[in-house]
This record gives sequence, C-alpha cells and structure tokens, in this order.
Amino acid sequence: MPTRLLVIISTLWAAPVFAQEPLSQKMDKLADELPKFADNPEGIGVGIGVGEPMGLAVAYRPHRRHTLAALTGWSLSDKSLHLHVDYLVTVNSITLEESPVTMDVYTGIGPTLNLGRDTDLPGLGARVPLGISVAFEKPVDIFVELAPVIGVVPEIGLHASGTIGVRGWFRPKQQ
Repeated sequence: MPTRLLVIISTLWAAPVFAQEPLSQKMDKLADELPKFADNPEGIGVGIGVGEPMGLAVAYRPHRRHTLAALTGWSLSDKSLHLHVDYLVTVNSITLEESPVTMDVYTGIGPTLNLGRDTDLPGLGARVPLGISVAFEKPVDIFVELAPVIGVVPEIGLHASGTIGVRGWFRPKQQ
C-alpha cells in the first residue's frame, strides 16, 4: 500500500512537468514576443551617436518620409547633459540600381536642452539639422548630421553641433 501511494503521489506531482510544451515551442513563442528587425529603416531605431553631442540615439519612423529622432547624452563643449528631439523630413532619397544601399538627405527642426552647465540656467534652443542617412539592405543605417543651434536661454546666440551615428531598426510587433 505505501508503495502504491508513493507511485500515485509521484505521478501526480510529475504530471505537470510532462504535460508542458517542448522547449522549442517555448522558444518560438518567446521569439514571437520580441521585436523583429525591420526589412528597411522604418519602425523604431536604436543606436549611438558620436560627436557634439554624443550618446544614445533613438528614432521613430512610421514611413520613409518622416522621422522623429532624439539623442540624449553628453555635450563635451558645455560639459552638460544634452537632449534634443527633431522632426525630420526626407527631402531626397537616392537608390542605385541593383544596390542594397539607399541614401536619404533630410532636414528638420526641434528643441534642444542642456542641463548641468556652468550657469544656473539650463541651455535651451532650437536645432535645424541637415543630414545624410545611408541605409543598408538589412535594418542598419549610418547617419551624419550637422545642425546650427539657435540658443535662447541663458543667452541668445548661434552654435553648431554635429553627430555621426549608427542605428539598428526594429519593427513594432504586428497584432
């Protein structure tokens, strides 16, 4: 009797382990939940930018013509935390025949903020970036950007910034 009871308890205890789905099915479900690389630079782009300023570059591109791009990081010239968000419009797109490379020329406008400067006031201004983005067949682009910056706070002035960066593009999960 105790052996029979032990077998019944062991079977009931182990049944959920044997009833679970195989590991390959679990991995497939997990892979479905993760963001996928995009086939082109659309969706959400994440990468780095080096220059003035330098830091984390994030972008949202619902389609090829319009992009909302941001960079947060460190400004070496102001020795401060930097943040800018730009609305960008692609003004020209160049694709060579039978080439996996596309080059977009873009411009835009957006606010910029520097915190932790030598003065008590944060730096606030407007950027007017002009850039080139070189996108490859797979979802990676390299961008070069120059932007005149019109400073408003703490004083009115004209400055410049420039960044070279790379982003990987992910498409949002399809419902």
